[in-house]
Amino acid sequence: MGTKGDRASAAARRQPRSPWVAIDAHMDPVRWARLLRRAHELALVKGVRPSILREVVACSWRRAENAHVDPDAAAPQILDSAATRRALADHPVSRLLPLVESMLAEATEDGRSFAVMSDAQGVLLWARGHPKALRSADGPGFLPGHLCSERAVGTNAIGTALELDHPVQIFSAEHFNRRLHGWTCSAAPIHDPETGNVLGVLDISGDFRTGHPHSLSLVSAVARVVEDELWREQTRRNERLKALYLERIGRDVKGCSALVSRGGRVVAASPRGWLGPRVELPAGGDPPALPAGLKVTAEPIGELGAQILWAGGGRPSRRRPKLAIEALGRERVRVSLRGERTRLSPRHGEIVVLLTLHPGGLTGRELGSELHGARRNPVTVRAEVSRLRRVLRGALAHNPYRLDAEIAADFIDVERLLEQGDVAAAAGRYAGELLPASQVPAIAQARQRLDADVRACALSHDDPSALYTWTCSPRGREDAEAHQRLLAVLDGGDPRRKLIERRIDALPGPG
Repeated sequence: MGTKGDRASAAARRQPRSPWVAIDAHMDPVRWARLLRRAHELALVKGVRPSILREVVACSWRRAENAHVDPDAAAPQILDSAATRRALADHPVSRLLPLVESMLAEATEDGRSFAVMSDAQGVLLWARGHPKALRSADGPGFLPGHLCSERAVGTNAIGTALELDHPVQIFSAEHFNRRLHGWTCSAAPIHDPETGNVLGVLDISGDFRTGHPHSLSLVSAVARVVEDELWREQTRRNERLKALYLERIGRDVKGCSALVSRGGRVVAASPRGWLGPRVELPAGGDPPALPAGLKVTAEPIGELGAQILWAGGGRPSRRRPKLAIEALGRERVRVSLRGERTRLSPRHGEIVVLLTLHPGGLTGRELGSELHGARRNPVTVRAEVSRLRRVLRGALAHNPYRLDAEIAADFIDVERLLEQGDVAAAAGRYAGELLPASQVPAIAQARQRLDADVRACALSHDDPSALYTWTCSPRGREDAEAHQRLLAVLDGGDPRRKLIERRIDALPGPG
């Protein structure tokens, strides 16, 4: 039977060879966790760096100490539930989360663990897994809306993977935060295939006793699958943009031009090769600085920051029509185009809303899937769009189908006002649910999300005007909680108190 020092040295020798993997498959996790807890106390109390620490962990601890991280504090919550939902919906990986969940389902269930995804700053946006494991994440604050960067909670797989831009596994007391000493966490960054920038981190966490080195390989493999899917999506988007670009330059437009993706890659050019394979695009949509005094102007195209660059400092003028769309609180969409107002059929209204939600356009197959699901019929979709094109007169383009106009939609205005923090204006603009009768899944999801966002922002706002506007809206008139909240924030002498009290008395009771 050896001394404690002998056992520590033997345990240290059993560490995996990879600097990124925390444990060996044949390691006794309980004994190793006990040794690491002693090392943690030595480092934090006496300032001694034990030799059993991996270099990647020791360097991370130093960063945490330099940032004055509290080793006992939970991860701070910086987004409420509504803001977290919006951030997740806007994240480029959100569409692929069902795939991620399916690939990790067996591991999270068998290992009684859970998976989370953060954004590029370390804010958790999504969590799925074993219910018991998810409950255990509440204490340390490793749930959506919480910030898990190194500067917030010290060494952890998510924050350290972000800091080093590399997959990493953190075991038990390798975590700087004592609240995480019961966990093993493995995380891998996900990169934007267009720019190479980190989009976020995928992590799988669970009890340290069930930790396994293969969990890092698993989460890294899933992150690579996500990146491959993002690349395929980007390729499809570029093909759509290329079709838009070719249509644009085909309208008697002369001179040099190029289609440049948001990451600066030249997708197409006329004539070919005049701009090279890539340009550096400055932030803010300004035209790029090019060598040899070459001047260009930029024209946005499609979505997500793509541009057409026109050589010579100018571009052919093209005035797109203005299309106003009213879809809130309406059974049928009303559009205004070139001074004429038209009330669309229910199906045409759904197409217009779908194309507004997808500014880059939808192929016939995609539009059919949105409208009809598995029962899609390309002939039916073409006929519906053909009839709608006669109504919109040039504001509806094809290959892919898209609204080729300057769009002013009431539901987009509400989202923009919420993002700007003007909750009172957003509540005033919110005339009701988005196409309340529509059963199209994408529209129903947008309807539920917008309704929840407006209400949540109004209720969380301290400005009585925002709450009052919400309670006067079609959706807020029956909202008893909002009326009670408004009554609580109104001044005692506010003349609206009597009105709100009468409304509360008139509202139906619970049940």
